[in-house]
This record gives sequence, C-alpha cells and structure tokens, in this order.
Amino acid sequence: MSSAGSDEAFLRRFHRAHAGITARVLARGGSYARLAACVPIGARVLDLGCADGELVAMLRARGCDAIGLDLEPGGAQPVVQGRASALPFLDATFDAVVSHLGIDVMSPLDAIVAECARVMRPGGLLAAIVGGGPTADGDDAFHRYCALAPAIDVALGDPRTRDPERWLPGATVERVALDLSGTFDEVWSVLGSGYELFDRDAIAVRDQLRAACAEFGDRVPCTMVVWLVRR
Repeated sequence: MSSAGSDEAFLRRFHRAHAGITARVLARGGSYARLAACVPIGARVLDLGCADGELVAMLRARGCDAIGLDLEPGGAQPVVQGRASALPFLDATFDAVVSHLGIDVMSPLDAIVAECARVMRPGGLLAAIVGGGPTADGDDAFHRYCALAPAIDVALGDPRTRDPERWLPGATVERVALDLSGTFDEVWSVLGSGYELFDRDAIAVRDQLRAACAEFGDRVPCTMVVWLVRR
C-alpha cells in the first residue's frame, strides 16, 4: 500500500473510533472561531477535512454558504464525501477554501494545493490551521506529556505543512496559542486524543501524566500552539 493509502486507512480507522474528537477537545481553545473569522461574510466556502461539521456550522452562522468535504463525513451539516487531492467541484466554485488541522495529515500535498487553486475564484482565500504542539519553552502539561512519551510518533501527511513557506509561498503565517488549561481530565481529553496514542497503551500514559501534573492542583496549565496560514 502507498504511503498516502496507508495514511488514509489509518485516518479512517481513527476517526471511526473517535468521531468528532478534534472539535470536541479543541473548540474551547478558539481556533475554529479564529479560522472562521478570516472568511468574508457571505462567501461561498469549502472546508477540507470537515469531520462533524464544527467549522461549517460556524461559517454558516456567519452568513457564509459553506460546505464540507471529508473521507468519513459525519454530523448533519452539508458534507460531500471525497478526497482533497481530487475535489469533486467545478473550477472557480468557491470564494475561499479552509481547513482546520486537516491539510497536515492529507497527501499528496502538491495536488491538494493545486486543487484548492482550481476550485477557487480569482482572488480567493486559502486559509488553514496547521501544526499543534507545546510552546517552545515552559513547563506545563503538554511539555510533561512530551517528556513522558518522547518516542511516540505517527508521521501522517507531508512534513512541509510544518513550514508553510515551503507549500504556500507568500502566505501570511500567524502563531496562535490556545489556552486548553482545565481539570486534569479536560487536559487529558486534549493530549490523549492524538493520533500518536491510537492503538497504544493510552491508559498507562494517562496515569503517568496525572502523577507528573499532581503539583498543579485543580487547574492544570496546558497551551497548544498552532499556526494560522492565509493566502
């Protein structure tokens, strides 16, 4: 099976097991709202990797004509099943294409960027939230999680997405820090929901992290850094 095929099979299994997980654990951090606010009111918008439609719903609430695309669509929002590398839409259909932590795990990246350009009208907007990791320094739950499981990694998508200038030259890149602090269970719902723990002993990691964060008391600090990319 190709790398792209392997990625797709893994993503299908993960999201069938954890439907709607990304929006459920990250929406309170405000990244969906930040991305939605980039899109002009009334625009015709395509959301790549829409999952259960969190971003589509926000865009429609802002007066946009929004539709989602996903391998495994769920929820009640307008969704088309398909692949970002072969979009089932005519040329110049959308004013904007957006993606929240979706392009990171999709491939092949060059084909996806080309498809986004094809389906956008001249002067259209491509905007995405990419990345997702701890702050560069500090000592919160995210740092302690990484220290507990430094060897756990799942390589999905194209690594160039971590360097937007390599796949979207001329883009505006904004660092966005998401405050996901809360009770230990709230913080674990974020850190324990990643691809890297799927099919692994997540309970053992959770228990180790709980002990490592005990000194924080009832409110455990946790910041996730993502990047808002626009062109």
